[in-house]
Amino acid sequence: MKLFISALSIVTLCFGHCALAQENQAQANVDIKKLYVGAGFNHNRIDGSSMGSVDGKTSGFQVFAGYEYGQRSGIDIAAEAGIIQTGEFYDGSGEDADGIWAAAVASKHLPEIHNKLTGVARLGYGLGGDDGLLMGFGAQVQVHPQAVIRLEYINKDLTQSYQLNAVYQF
Repeated sequence: MKLFISALSIVTLCFGHCALAQENQAQANVDIKKLYVGAGFNHNRIDGSSMGSVDGKTSGFQVFAGYEYGQRSGIDIAAEAGIIQTGEFYDGSGEDADGIWAAAVASKHLPEIHNKLTGVARLGYGLGGDDGLLMGFGAQVQVHPQAVIRLEYINKDLTQSYQLNAVYQF
């Protein structure tokens, strides 16, 4: 229940900001075409050498939603919030990377490499199995006018996560 309330709070904060940003309008509207959802698989690793043990590895999945705020100096700016679920790093340990997160995402279209390729960078904060700052980078390829496939490396406080996500834009 605590995790659900925290997730709801983060999502409300992230997406409530878009309504506040539209001060000029008498009634705030969310542009549905700027919303997107995604889901994917992750492979996580915890560096055990810093704790005097062996490395732990586990896989899982994540779901998230995002809102695009627009473009600044050729870079697209968005906010995302999501939930990640993983298995245990060590059998029977109860140690996992389950939790919620929110992040600012910057992306840059790279037509000089390929007309459907975009570079992605993120900075955010996670709560749950690996509390603290998270940052990452990756790339996405447009496979349909409203869909992309994204491959990312995310570095958290104790863990590293390799993620493959499918994203759908409304």
